[in-house]
Amino acid sequence: MMAVSAGAAPVIDGALQDAVWSIAEWQAGFTQLRPHQGQPARAATRVAVAFDDSHIFVAFRCENPAGPASTSKVTRRDGDMDQDNAVTLYLDTFHTRRDCYYFSTNSLGIRVDGRIAEDGGSNSKSWDCAWQVAAQEDSTGWSAEMAIPVPELRIPSTAVAAWGANFRRNYPEYFETSYWHPRDAAWRVSQSGDLTGLPRFRKGLGASLYPYLVGLHSNTPAAKGRAFYSSGSTELVTGADLLLRLGSSTNASLTWNPDFATVEADQDVINLTRYETFYPEKRLYFLEGAELLNKTDVFYSRRIGDIDWGLKTNGRIGAFNYALLSAHERASGEGSSAQTSAVRLQRDILGRSNLSFSAVERSSNGVHSRVLNSDLRLKLPSDIQIAAEFTGSFPTGGDFTKSYKIEAKREKELYNYHLSYSSIDPGFRKDVNQVGFVEDDNRREVDAQVAGVWWIRRGGLDKVQGHSMNNVFWGHDGALRNVNLSQWGAITFLGKWLIGAGRTYHTEVFEKRFRNDSWLLEGGYNQQSWNNTSWIVRGGRNFDRDFRQYVFRQKLKPLPELSLSYSANRLTFSPDPNRSSTWLHVLTGDWNFTPDLWLRVFSQYNSRNNRVYVYGLFGWRFAPPFGALYLAYTADRFDDPAALPATPDPLRRHQRAFFVKLTVPVTLTK
Repeated sequence: MMAVSAGAAPVIDGALQDAVWSIAEWQAGFTQLRPHQGQPARAATRVAVAFDDSHIFVAFRCENPAGPASTSKVTRRDGDMDQDNAVTLYLDTFHTRRDCYYFSTNSLGIRVDGRIAEDGGSNSKSWDCAWQVAAQEDSTGWSAEMAIPVPELRIPSTAVAAWGANFRRNYPEYFETSYWHPRDAAWRVSQSGDLTGLPRFRKGLGASLYPYLVGLHSNTPAAKGRAFYSSGSTELVTGADLLLRLGSSTNASLTWNPDFATVEADQDVINLTRYETFYPEKRLYFLEGAELLNKTDVFYSRRIGDIDWGLKTNGRIGAFNYALLSAHERASGEGSSAQTSAVRLQRDILGRSNLSFSAVERSSNGVHSRVLNSDLRLKLPSDIQIAAEFTGSFPTGGDFTKSYKIEAKREKELYNYHLSYSSIDPGFRKDVNQVGFVEDDNRREVDAQVAGVWWIRRGGLDKVQGHSMNNVFWGHDGALRNVNLSQWGAITFLGKWLIGAGRTYHTEVFEKRFRNDSWLLEGGYNQQSWNNTSWIVRGGRNFDRDFRQYVFRQKLKPLPELSLSYSANRLTFSPDPNRSSTWLHVLTGDWNFTPDLWLRVFSQYNSRNNRVYVYGLFGWRFAPPFGALYLAYTADRFDDPAALPATPDPLRRHQRAFFVKLTVPVTLTK
C-alpha cells in the first residue's frame, strides 16, 4: 500500500472532503478472521494513508450493510472496541513483524491506543499519545480520520523501504472481524502488509514536564512525608514527571513524588485455592513503557509500595529491545525503605524469534533479593512456538534456588494447544516473591491444554466452543501433589443465547489429600455485544466442605452517554465454621459527556467483612492524554479483619477521602 504526501494537512473532522483523499490510494477487499475465516468481508471497508513532515493521516470509509445505524456503544477512552462498530490501524514502524502500535476508533470517534509485542504475545493499552481522530455517520455507514504524531512513536533512525501495517474492521451486527491483510489470529503482527512511500522522518531530542498538585481531605491522612503542607485532615502534595525523547527510538522518564490518589481499589474476588491472589497493576507509572518487563514472573510491580522517586527508559537499538526501571520505596509503618530495579534486554534472532535476559533486585537494610532470568522464544513454521526459560534466585544469606520451563504451543483464532514441563525448587517462591509473583514451588509439573471454536451459523446454531485444561505436578521428593483435569464446552445459538457446562476432577495434597472436584453450568445472552447477560452456577467440594457459587453479570447501555455493569456473586459453604460464605456485589457506572470529560462511579459490597466501598471520579482531559483535572471521592467501611471471625462484634472501620488532582503539561523542547 502506498502512502501519499498530503501537501496541506487534512482537517480531522471525519468528512473525508480534503483534497488529499481524492488522490490517495484507496484499499479495500478486507478478509474475514471470524466468523468465516478467509472469506471476503460482508461489511465493506476502504482505507487510505497520507503523511506530512510530522504526521501519518489515515482515512476509513465503512459501510453498514445491516442498516444505517452504527450502534456503537464504547464512549470511554481505551474501552473495549472488540464488540463495537470500529476500525483499527496497526503500525509496525521498524518492520520487525513482532511489535507494533495500534490506534482504534468507532463511529463515535472514541480513542483507543496501545502496543502489541512479541507477535501478539502481549497487548497493552497503557501506552498513550496525543493523536487526533474524528468520525461522522451518514445514511449508509460512517467515516473516520486519524492524525498520528510521528514524534511520539519510536521509529528507525535510518531510512526504511516500508513500515509494516494492517487495518481491522469490526462489524458486530454480523459478528464479523476482518483485516486488510488476512490474519489467522487477531494480534498476529507478523501477518501484516507493507506501507510504502513514507519519507525519512526526523526526530530529535525532546522533553516534556508534567507537574501535578493534589489536594487531599481525609479522615485518615496518609501522605505524611509526601505532603508539603499538612493541617489536620487536609494535605497538599506535589510532584512531577519528566518525559524525555532520546532520539528516534528510545525514551526515558523521571518521576518525583508520584501520586496514585485517583487509582480505584481492587475489586474483591473469590479465591477457592490456598494460593495468593494475583492483582493486576493499575498505577500508570508501572504500566507505561514497562510492557517488556511485565512479560515474566520475576517482576511484579505490586510488590513495590509508595515511591518517592523513580526512573525508567525503554526503546529499540538495532536488533535489541530494552526496558529498565528503578524505583525508591519510602519507609511506611514498620516497613523500611527499599530500592527495586529491573532490566530486560531482548535480542531478535532467526526471523520472528527472540532471546531475552532479565535481572531484578530489591534492596532494603542491606538485605538483597536478586533474580536472574533468561528465556528463548522460537517461532517456527506453521505458527508453532517453542519456549524455554530459566530463572535463578540469589537472596542474601540464603541458598540458590532455580526454576526452568519448556513449552510448545500453537495459537490460532479457531484453535490453540500447548504442552509444557516445568520444575521449581523448594523455597523458590519465598525468594522470588520479594520482587516477582510465583504461585507455588516444589513442583515438577506437566501442563496440557487444547481449545477450539467451530463457527456453524446454520440450523439455529451460531458456534460451538470448548477447552480441555489438564495439569499434574509432583514434589521434588516424587510425591504426587496435584491432579487437575478440567473440561468445558458451550453452544451459542443464532438467537444469541449461550449454554455451557464443565466438569473438573481435582485432587491436591497439603496437610492431607483433598478431593476438590467441581461442576459448572452457565448461560448467557448477547455475549458478543456490549449489552449482555450471563450467569454461572458452580458446585462441588472444597477442602472437605461442600460449596455452591452463583454468579450473575449484566452490562447495559440505556443511554448513549451512560454505561452500566453489575455483578452479583453468592458463595456458600457447608459446613462453614469460619463463616466464609459471602455475597459480593459490584456496580459500575460511566457517564461520558465527551470522550475527554466523564464521570465514573464504582461500588462494591462484601458481606464477608461487611465491606461497603464507593469510589467516584470526575475527569477532564483538557490537554489529552496527560493534561487533566481529576476530582475523586472514596469511602470504605468494613469490619476489622483482625477481629474476624473470632468475635461476634468486630471493630468497624470507616475511611473516606476527597481528592483534587491537577496535571499541567509543559513542553520544554519539541
